[in-house]
Amino acid sequence: MELLKILILEDVGDDTQLILRYLRQEYNFEHLWVDTETDFVKGIREFNPDLILSDYMLPDFDGMRALKLRNDLAPSTPFIVVTGSVNELTAVDCIKSGATDYVTKEHLERLNVAVRNAMEQKKTREEKELAQKQLLESLQRFREFVENDISGDYIENQDQVLYCNKRTLEIFDFESIDELNAYGAKNLFYDASDREKFFNAIKEKGNVVEYEVSMHTSKGKPLYLMENATGKFDNDGKLIEVQGYLIDITQRKLAEQKLRKSEQLFRNLSNSMTAGLVIYNEEHFLFANPAAERITEFTEKEMLRMHFWDVVHPDHKEMIKSRGLKRLKKEEVPKNYTFKLLTKTGKSCWINFTASLIEFQGKKAALGTVFDITREKNAEIEIRKLSTVVEQNPLSIVITNTEGDIEYVNAAFKETTGYSPKEVIGYNPRILQSGKTPAERFIELWKTISGGKVWTGEFTNKKKNGEEYIEYAVISPVMDEQGKIVHYAAIKEDITKRKQMEEEVIRSKKVAEEANRLKSAFLANMSHELRTPLNGILGFSELMRESTSLEETHEMTQFIYESGLRLLRTLKMILDISRMEAGSFQPEYKKLDILTLLKEVVEHFSEEASKKDLQLKITQPQQQLFLDADEKFLQDTIENMVDNAIKFTEDGSVSLSAKKELVDGLKYVVIEVSDTGIGISKESQNKIFEEFRQESEGYGRTFEGTGLGLSLAKKYVELMGGFIRLKSKVGLGSTFSIFIPETASRTGRSITMN
Repeated sequence: MELLKILILEDVGDDTQLILRYLRQEYNFEHLWVDTETDFVKGIREFNPDLILSDYMLPDFDGMRALKLRNDLAPSTPFIVVTGSVNELTAVDCIKSGATDYVTKEHLERLNVAVRNAMEQKKTREEKELAQKQLLESLQRFREFVENDISGDYIENQDQVLYCNKRTLEIFDFESIDELNAYGAKNLFYDASDREKFFNAIKEKGNVVEYEVSMHTSKGKPLYLMENATGKFDNDGKLIEVQGYLIDITQRKLAEQKLRKSEQLFRNLSNSMTAGLVIYNEEHFLFANPAAERITEFTEKEMLRMHFWDVVHPDHKEMIKSRGLKRLKKEEVPKNYTFKLLTKTGKSCWINFTASLIEFQGKKAALGTVFDITREKNAEIEIRKLSTVVEQNPLSIVITNTEGDIEYVNAAFKETTGYSPKEVIGYNPRILQSGKTPAERFIELWKTISGGKVWTGEFTNKKKNGEEYIEYAVISPVMDEQGKIVHYAAIKEDITKRKQMEEEVIRSKKVAEEANRLKSAFLANMSHELRTPLNGILGFSELMRESTSLEETHEMTQFIYESGLRLLRTLKMILDISRMEAGSFQPEYKKLDILTLLKEVVEHFSEEASKKDLQLKITQPQQQLFLDADEKFLQDTIENMVDNAIKFTEDGSVSLSAKKELVDGLKYVVIEVSDTGIGISKESQNKIFEEFRQESEGYGRTFEGTGLGLSLAKKYVELMGGFIRLKSKVGLGSTFSIFIPETASRTGRSITMN
């Protein structure tokens, strides 16, 4: 038995014990005994009793007051009045005030019955309250369900809407049911007869299922609705109201309309497409447009009986079949690829194919787009050939846009300029300009190619490393099918070496022409040099036969002697030049006393200098100076220099000197021959060391000579590892400085000692 909690309000202890004795006969309980209002209130709040037993009369408190406190604090707790005596009116007042029952103390045997009845009434009341609560909760859930239903729920008669949920108002764009009724439900139909048809259908069948109707919102926006409704009829079979719900299928209907339009559009587009369009599954084609028929040469009817891979070329069939089956199984495969078809007539046809997985007629299928690229493929092959030719061409090839910005360069461009494609693409070819190509040439270039013509010409350009080069260019416009210029193409050849060779040929030609001229001058000189002494020798020999004067004979003999020496010297120089050119003339070294050598030269030319009243002297301090050299070479060189100095000096002196000097870390002996003669012009200073060169040439020349002396001297000095320097000014004289290495060991030659 459940343990009861009983609150007892009683001021007499014996009465309380008596009540407890009766209760224990039937109930298992715990109790709280109080006798004041304060304890009573505290007992209700803290003890939380299941049952209250209260005396009616207490010294400072009574049962009616206790009943009122119970009503306020625990109205559902049973309250039984247990009193010594009570009249009928008092008992009625207690019951009216909320007491469950009352028992007199003289008849406490009724107490347990009263308690049992009170507890049963409490249980019944609690069950009823629970049922009412559950009903209310259920009604609330139903109300919330209806109010929040995704479909529009409503109850209406033919005059007005009696009830509708929020969704109904949302569908028709109303704020309240009053607003809806004010607008009028019948006015929501595009056609009033549609509403009449709706009610007639319900009257006829009692209900409608998935009934579709066209309506609009309060703002006039089109609506497509599907209704399920049931009619409620009176005893006479008259329709009194309709209960139902509606679903907004506007989007679906619009989608269906769109789909129908799309299907029609797809059919129209596919029929007008130049690209082939096919739909296929694992078994056969499901659709093929006219372009696919044209490409494959099969009709759609024939293709519908064929596998997709039946039209694939044998070279690619296995690959395409494998990919097609994988795609239908939703496996990952490329969406786009290129392969060959085999047409109905057996021709090979290259296509570009794009496929994707779709649903067609409720089943998995693949949609393929077919582009006939046979011409492009063949062109690609040709382009690849041409591209190889362009890329591997030894000439630089540059392609620019119409603004002149570089879009392509081949490998030869990098080899020529040093610039990689990455460094020049997007830039103008002017980055190669050296500044040495005339601006007029570029103006002419652009005028020519922008006019659709080919330009050819040369540029002086600069490589990445700063080195200049010359290139020959052929630049032509590239036009599209409409004849519009879209690019410029340049084929350029580095002709630097060729230009250098041409310049060298021109120089060589000039040198040859000059040599031919010099040869003529030399022959003229030689004619003079040989005829003059020979004429003297022959003439004076004839006179000597006829002459009787000893003095005249002596003069003639002297002239014959000098003419012979002149002839001998001329022949000697010619022979020495020939031997040097043949490479058979090599120096023989020995230690020479330079001062002694200079004195011998001065002594040799003293008489000739005296004839012109010239002072021939050695200006070097009188000290010994030794040199490893070829005596003949050195002596002939000095004598040639002195001979020229005396020849070209009319007044003043010719001086010889010798000294040591350090040049670029090497020790040299420097022999200088200076004169106060006519000097040599700046233009002639670089020429006089060439063979046959003279300041004046030909028969009209001022001074005699072959033009071989200085050339021979230069060769002598260079054979000994030395060099000659010249300082001269017209009218002020000249100084020739002969630099000879101090020792022959520096040239690797042997030394001959006296």
